[in-house]
Amino acid sequence: MTTENGWAGRVMAWLRVAAALIVVNLLFVAGTIAGLVVLGLAPAALAATACLTRLRDGDGETGLVREFVAVYRAEFWRGNLIGLPFGVIALLLAADTAVLPALDGAAAAALAGFTWAVGGVSALVLACALTVAVRYDETAGAVLRYSAVLPFTSPLMSLVMLVSLTSVLVALALLPMLVPLVGIAVVLFVAGWIVDHRLAAIDPDHPRAGDRRAAALTAVDAGTTAR
Repeated sequence: MTTENGWAGRVMAWLRVAAALIVVNLLFVAGTIAGLVVLGLAPAALAATACLTRLRDGDGETGLVREFVAVYRAEFWRGNLIGLPFGVIALLLAADTAVLPALDGAAAAALAGFTWAVGGVSALVLACALTVAVRYDETAGAVLRYSAVLPFTSPLMSLVMLVSLTSVLVALALLPMLVPLVGIAVVLFVAGWIVDHRLAAIDPDHPRAGDRRAAALTAVDAGTTAR
């Protein structure tokens, strides 16, 4: 009976998380549209990241709409300042992609490689910027400076994130019906989880740093008891 209750509890927990991801995904779309896309995309991503961070922290799946609206309003301009460089990069990458068909094979391959490299690094920095902006009340410039360095000083984090996000995108490509339901939310959830895990490891003042220390002490105690 205990086992059944345990499995039932896990299933219900996953269903609640899935429902929360759907809600956050819809809120992201609504926030983007409310800001006429150009001004709404970055604040919506920041507000969605805040909701997903709360979800990972175990604060419950309720109140997500209220949380999203509050963060969206409070962080509207900071979110746009953080997102501005990535918008410029996106335009440049789009221009590079448009130029590719006009080039010969070697030049097209070189430009394509450069475009993929810049896109990958930009995705890593953006994921870091959103999570850092949620966890720390710093200016947009400070968030961008720290986030630009973090992927290079944490190569394992960057590798794990690239592999994880690639796997998520492949899964979404194979199951396109999930994209309008949880597409953006899942990407932000996974990226934020990885970045936040790294922040907790290097910052003793991080809200979840205590959880990591407690887990480590528990593991040490368990090993000592076993011996």
